[in-house]
Amino acid sequence: MAPIRTAVLGTGLSAFVFQLPILAALPEEFEIYACWERRATPQQSKARDAYPSITVYTQLDDLLADKKVDLVIVSLPPEVHFDAVKKSLEAGKHVICEKPFTATAQEAQTLFDLADRSGRLLAVYQNRRWDGDYLTTKALVESGRLGDVVEFESHIDRYRLARKGTWKDIPGPGNGLVYDLGTHLIDQAVALFGAPHSVTAKIFSQRQLPPLDVEDYFSITLHYPAAPGRLPLEVILKSTHVSLGYEQRFVVRGTRGTFLKTGHDLQEDHLRAGVQPGESTFGIEADDWRGTLWSVPHDAPLAHLPPLTVERVPTLHGDYRRFYRHIADVVRSGDYSQLVVTHEQNLVVLRIIEAAYKSSQSACSVVLA
Repeated sequence: MAPIRTAVLGTGLSAFVFQLPILAALPEEFEIYACWERRATPQQSKARDAYPSITVYTQLDDLLADKKVDLVIVSLPPEVHFDAVKKSLEAGKHVICEKPFTATAQEAQTLFDLADRSGRLLAVYQNRRWDGDYLTTKALVESGRLGDVVEFESHIDRYRLARKGTWKDIPGPGNGLVYDLGTHLIDQAVALFGAPHSVTAKIFSQRQLPPLDVEDYFSITLHYPAAPGRLPLEVILKSTHVSLGYEQRFVVRGTRGTFLKTGHDLQEDHLRAGVQPGESTFGIEADDWRGTLWSVPHDAPLAHLPPLTVERVPTLHGDYRRFYRHIADVVRSGDYSQLVVTHEQNLVVLRIIEAAYKSSQSACSVVLA
């Protein structure tokens, strides 16, 4: 079967670090066919320097008019996602959009409805579903080794006392740490536990660096009340730029075990360093970073528990290529209901984000709409 002819919109970090190297590693599934590069000239082109056979367009309408383009990947700043996705669908293209998908759930619903009417695939690039640390944690939760999970804490923390001075630091729709990194943490939680009942959040500028209305800290708690056969669950999602040393990623507490994972998935670091997907070292962490599991046997009597078992848990191999292999399978099948990152999950993520901002502003919990 012929590779899916793919066009990438944008030449920034998302396109050249998180998208194109993955596509290049899957030549049987995808052909890197075209790129929208507004400032390209016949003499100078970032896309052509990296991929000499690529077709470079300086006008988006010209790219979308190219009948050879099957799939468009939107790797642009969030404030233009809606318009770029809409135009691409109206041109009859399949579309993958970088996160955050849109600034509001209403905008997302509009685009999903358009994709359904157009008979085209529309997917959001939630690549961190394929982080090794998340896959490991998810497998432990689903295995039942932790018992009934009552608290799930997930962090992405960094140490960065100055702003980077990119478009992410400019106030605008879809900007700020919640839309940037929070989107990933929320998506992982929704994939694992579904939609919560309510949301409580604190979102603010911790470093007090202007502009103060672009937050650099959040703590978002998703509340899942008790239900038949299920204990109440609290999901705590946090990110800060003021965190030195100890790098907590996951802490999961259940009735039969607790799991702690530190460090972070290495795929982003490796992609930034030029390590190619498929190389033997890509995404592989050292054994020293294995998570720790404290547990008691499921059949142990609660009145006379044996000593805790402590073990180091190998991290499963994360692989962002799995997202794109999945996309290729879905496009070729024509059954877009097979998408792993579903439209409904994306809508829940955005509703949680909207509820989190409302909660932070009102200092109250917000029931999810």
